Amino acid sequence: MTKGEAVEYVKVCSAFGPGFFYIPGSDTCLKIGGEIRADYRAFAGNGFSRNDDRSAFNTQARIWFDARTETDWGLLRSYFQINADSHPISNQGRGGIYNSNRFTIDKAFIQFGGLTAGYAHSFFGFYDNEYGDTIWAPYYAEQNTVNLIAYTAQFGGGFSATLSIEDGRDHRVGGTSTPVDINGTLYGYRDGGQQIPDVVAQLRWDQSWGSIAVQAAGHQSRSGTNYSIDTNDDGVADTNVVVRRSNKYGYAVGATGLIKIPAIDNGHFIVEGQYADGALDYLGAGATWVANSDSFVNNRGRIDRGKGWSITAELGGNITPVLGANLVGSYIDTQYDHYLGNGQYGLKEYTIAGNLTYTIVKGLTVAGEVAWTHGKLDNAVIEDGELSGRSKYNVLQGGIRLRRTF
Repeated sequence: MTKGEAVEYVKVCSAFGPGFFYIPGSDTCLKIGGEIRADYRAFAGNGFSRNDDRSAFNTQARIWFDARTETDWGLLRSYFQINADSHPISNQGRGGIYNSNRFTIDKAFIQFGGLTAGYAHSFFGFYDNEYGDTIWAPYYAEQNTVNLIAYTAQFGGGFSATLSIEDGRDHRVGGTSTPVDINGTLYGYRDGGQQIPDVVAQLRWDQSWGSIAVQAAGHQSRSGTNYSIDTNDDGVADTNVVVRRSNKYGYAVGATGLIKIPAIDNGHFIVEGQYADGALDYLGAGATWVANSDSFVNNRGRIDRGKGWSITAELGGNITPVLGANLVGSYIDTQYDHYLGNGQYGLKEYTIAGNLTYTIVKGLTVAGEVAWTHGKLDNAVIEDGELSGRSKYNVLQGGIRLRRTF
């Protein structure tokens, strides 16, 4: 009779909180989590045509892996999350396009001591990464997950500083302008290849009462080579489309303030504002109802960088142990001084949103949200390629989300 081999059971790892266990045969702790989101949304207002959806459904599945190991040099962590959508809703519900199933990488990064490397949230600001508690409603702050390599130094007393080198392609907004006829020559613009990555820096102070941060970023706008385009749909590419090569450098600066409200469970009030010139992604320009772009072609056939500012504020907390609420207001103002030779182009937009989340049982919630967006454009191309002078739009959206987390 032979002695049976010893069975190695999975052991709980309590060093990093609930849900972690030791990977058999190693000293690495792993947590596996997941989530299912079932979304049901409806839209109204004058920002739609018959080609746009007035209702849209989507189901998203998420799964993530968080592996951590204590080493002699500090904590070694790797994190990976993938999302799968049944039919992602395009451009906040507009477009009338029934998108097919889509898998996306949400995050994939390594942390070792103060080092962060991989696909992670930009280090410009912290509202979106740590709060950003709308369900679908747009708000105007830095929202991108980007490829980066960053180092965060801790100085004690809650002070920290981060320097991050980030992929500038992940920080582009828009990229191609409609060809412009200037004195018989067509001018167009498209992004060129990346030459210099973005540089982001943040100084932050965290205390028991809240946090304060200031941040800055540098961004290169670089045009591509000459190209041809079929502007009259005759099947023949035009030969007089010219791109005047340009390398310009934009920047963004911002500040964030958080106050915790002890009288309310998870109570908080947070404000984040920023100014940008030629780096509109840092304003959250990609979240606007009408498309924004870092640059357009101006009346001299050259690239005109956009500039502007945005601000977002959120008040939230748990009203009862099973009912949470958030109120979010956000505003953005962008402009281009020489848009298509027709004077200044401007986009001003604000959104007010409120939501309630009710916990049915542990791991299962139902949430409802209503949001109203108002915008105004000056010298804007809105319909059929025609300049409309000044246009206003209002959009109301609402919906319900069922979410199961495990």
